[in-house]
Amino acid sequence: MNDLATVPLLRAIGWTLLHSLWQGAFLALLAGLALSWARSRSAELRYGIATGALLLLVLAAAGTLAWLSGNTGPELAADPLPVIAPGEGLSVPGWFFRLRIALTPMIPWLFLAWILGFALRLAQLARSMAWLYGPCLNSLEAPPAQWSARFDELRIRSGVRVSVRLGLSRQVDSLVVLGWLKPVVLIPAAALMALPPESLEALLAHELAHVRRGDFLANVLQTFAEALLFYHPAVWWLSRRIRLEREHCCDDAAVRACGDPILYASALTGLEELRTRPMLVPDLAPAASGGHLMSRIQRLLRPRVTRDLAVPLAAFLPALLLVSALGVVTLSAAAAPGASVKEEPVSLEFSKVRIKHQPDPPAYPPEAKAARIQGTVVVGLTIGLDGRVTEAKALSGPPELQPCAIEYARAWEFEPVKVKGKPVSARFKLTMPFRLR
Repeated sequence: MNDLATVPLLRAIGWTLLHSLWQGAFLALLAGLALSWARSRSAELRYGIATGALLLLVLAAAGTLAWLSGNTGPELAADPLPVIAPGEGLSVPGWFFRLRIALTPMIPWLFLAWILGFALRLAQLARSMAWLYGPCLNSLEAPPAQWSARFDELRIRSGVRVSVRLGLSRQVDSLVVLGWLKPVVLIPAAALMALPPESLEALLAHELAHVRRGDFLANVLQTFAEALLFYHPAVWWLSRRIRLEREHCCDDAAVRACGDPILYASALTGLEELRTRPMLVPDLAPAASGGHLMSRIQRLLRPRVTRDLAVPLAAFLPALLLVSALGVVTLSAAAAPGASVKEEPVSLEFSKVRIKHQPDPPAYPPEAKAARIQGTVVVGLTIGLDGRVTEAKALSGPPELQPCAIEYARAWEFEPVKVKGKPVSARFKLTMPFRLR
């Protein structure tokens, strides 16, 4: 795990996951306030608020990843561990950096947990797509000719310009829209026989509204965002609101098409009674039975009374404040240390250090020469901002040869090591072989 912690991209992803916690909590709070304000307004406005909040959350995570990746120098072998200066242990910056030290070892585990969850979510998405475009699409049957003509007339009246196929399917238990460039509307075979023609036409108007809005593509992108940020409760709350408000938008369009909210509400009720296997259709495909069906029916019959489906914000405030505090801590920790905090030297390979002056080899230590002692001494060097050696310590090798090696290493001079154009102190190893002829 320590080796994984030295990978710059992995570290950037790990810190991005932590930052997304407070970012998502903050955006969810703003979205909750906006949705509460817009609860008596149009469904289109609420849909735009929820969708915009989810989009901002994804963009915030992407921007944080880009920012952290850009602030990770290519020479860095690991995160520099901050050293708290004397007297700063109880200050706010001191606590920030102490927390960063505590969180740094968790970064590889956070990355592994996220990549595993992301892979599982992608597998579920692929399975849903395979079912929709496999057994579901391949089992289509041609509808009666009169319904094909009626559906085409309804499509033109609904303002849908693209060609839309209509088919019967025994694999679905609700009307479903499948596809974006070449959309298909699937009707359960039982619905064609059990529902009155006017009710079925109202439900078809609902699905054509999904087609006109491009909801299938929007749903696929939303599902991918859920997979990307699967660990965040704000994402799932926003996704539920998006899907519910999307159904509200299409309900309004269907009511405008049929002109009778009671007829459309009875059509939804009749469709629900035909469903023998609830939740058969995955959330990937917009369906007429999506969302909270009872709340949708109540909204149609009592449009002035709209129940806010969000959990009261007051219950979330303590958790939001806690997560926001964690975000402030991690952001401050990721920033450049101030005057009271200094960074440890950057660890480098000797081949990446440019030599300014290499002294002549020293004389062989007389005592070691007389005792016929030879070997290789490894000296750990630390250089300052000017490239001069500030510390030299023998790490291995014969003890009789170490003092000579340390004195020789101190005489070397190097070019300053720079990270993003700024000189930094650096640490590396110098290997010195001692051989007797």
